[in-house]
Amino acid sequence: MRLTPARPAPARRTPATRAVLPIALAAALLAACATDPAPDLHDLTVTGALDERITWLYGTPRTFALDGVERVLEAPADSATLDPWAVPEALWVDGAATLRADASPLAAPADVRRIPLTTDLQLRTTRATRALLYYDGSSWLELGVFDPAGLDVRVTPRPRIGGLRGLGELTATEADALRRVLEDQDEPLVVAFLDGEDVPRRAVDGTGEQRATAVHVTSGLATDEAAFRPSPRDVPFEVVARGAQAVGVDRAAYRLLRTREELTQAWNQAYGSSLSVPPVPSADLARETLVAIFLGSKPTGGYGLDVEAAALEGGDLYVDVRATSPASGTITTQALTSPWLLLRIPRGDVSAVWFRDAEDGRLLAVARRSD
Repeated sequence: MRLTPARPAPARRTPATRAVLPIALAAALLAACATDPAPDLHDLTVTGALDERITWLYGTPRTFALDGVERVLEAPADSATLDPWAVPEALWVDGAATLRADASPLAAPADVRRIPLTTDLQLRTTRATRALLYYDGSSWLELGVFDPAGLDVRVTPRPRIGGLRGLGELTATEADALRRVLEDQDEPLVVAFLDGEDVPRRAVDGTGEQRATAVHVTSGLATDEAAFRPSPRDVPFEVVARGAQAVGVDRAAYRLLRTREELTQAWNQAYGSSLSVPPVPSADLARETLVAIFLGSKPTGGYGLDVEAAALEGGDLYVDVRATSPASGTITTQALTSPWLLLRIPRGDVSAVWFRDAEDGRLLAVARRSD
């Protein structure tokens, strides 16, 4: 009788073994993919003073086809580079710190001009921008952020902390590189960060994150002689009357009283809750300006209005208004109130009255004679 050697029983796969296999396979696939990740691509288009597109690529060294050309992406060189566009985190492209190409010119979205005898600038916008900045040769100043098209305004430049960081889609180090290049121009500049369709974007296959930023740079500033206006000068004023029981005015209202009829209407509203209305003040509206300020309905007493200053600039009158409210814990009348005051300025050629918050200069309202 022949004995057949017994075959070893096949190893049984336990549930734990079966669960580990897919995880190991997935990990192997992820590891294979991680060896050749898609690079990130950041484009910066600079037009005006420069017409150039700067491209930074980020990721791991590899070869990469960009715009139909095989590029060699390498780790940043250890040695310092003289290229002002160099960013420490970006890969070198074909032995250079960045990939640079000519860019199509873009029209300036804004016209900025100096106003004589002042540090203010006249700003006119033809297209919307993300931000407008002015470099005076030593520091960066902000003219506006998210400015719409169609502006024609006088602006006071404000210092900008952080240079160009936080603008467009630039990283902090990319913004610093742009700042270095622009400061090397060694002249005053107006820099507009473009928005919307004005930002050239291109779809590049095989990349990860894609960013695009565009700026227009205008070198030098012309002077707008017509924009010059004398500095505001203080003018005397008189609070003709004040009270706290106006009627028919639920919200704050700021009025330029142009006619005797408008003065009478405002007066009757101011004293509408009184049993007897005092006579309407006399006024020569050809030689003086009267304005009525209503604070609106308030839940208790203790609210009030005051005028701290008035200044004239050309045909514009600026009135600084301070609204007061009861301090915490103050005992007040538990009834609705509605503070108001009537103001007289001995000037009759006022075309507009600008009401400002005396606390922070914020514009509250404007009343025009042509309204």
